[in-house]
Order: sequence, then structure tokens, then C-alpha cells
Amino acid sequence: MRASQASLIAAIAIAGAGVVVAPRSSRAHAFPAAEQPMVGCTMNAVPAEVEIRFDNPIEAMFAHLQVSDKSGADVTADAPAVSEDRITLSVKLKPLAVGDYAVKWSVVAQDSHRSEGSYTFTVAGSRD
Repeated sequence: MRASQASLIAAIAIAGAGVVVAPRSSRAHAFPAAEQPMVGCTMNAVPAEVEIRFDNPIEAMFAHLQVSDKSGADVTADAPAVSEDRITLSVKLKPLAVGDYAVKWSVVAQDSHRSEGSYTFTVAGSRD
């Protein structure tokens, strides 16, 4: 009987470990893997767009990306776009002046979890 009890305990432990591991994969939020312009950077060249690549697919219907200048004025030229693979969120920009800019984004991952964030970048202009 002891051998069968040990086998039963081992089987329960293995099954329990699977239950503990399984929920982790279902909690996958989408977070930025890379940004262009990069977080906190100072650029000499004026960017034509802002692009954020995420680590998990995002839902286009719920994707928001706004870029504003120091006064809070929106400097986006078009509506944000999501790539076909649903990994990249981008928006074209109006011509930017020298100054500080804020990027605000919010997305819903394929698993329905929402994430959001913001960062800044600076356009310094050319050094002639």
C-alpha cells in the first residue's frame, strides 16, 4: 500500500505543478519591447513617426497612441496604426519643432489585459 500511496502523492504533486504553471501564460500583458524614438532620448533629427513594438500581440480596436508637445497640443498627423502581425503600434507626426514631447499609449493584449504607459523624448535640432 505504501508504494501506491507514494505514487498517488507524486501524481497529485505533478498535476498541481501544472495548475500552478498554467495561469502564468494566461496573464500575458503586452508591454513595450522597443520604442522609436527611444524613451528619454534627445534627437537632432526630427522624427516622422512614433513606433512602439510590443512583446505580445495587441488588439487594433483598443490601441491608442498620442504624442503631444510641451503645451499639451496633439502633434499626431493621423490615427494610430497597428501592424498586420499586431505587434507594432505607430503614428505619423506633424512637423515637430525643437522641444520636449510626451508619448502616451494604451493597448489591450490579445488575452484582454489592458496596459498603458508614457514616456518623453526631446528634439534638440541640428548642430550646425
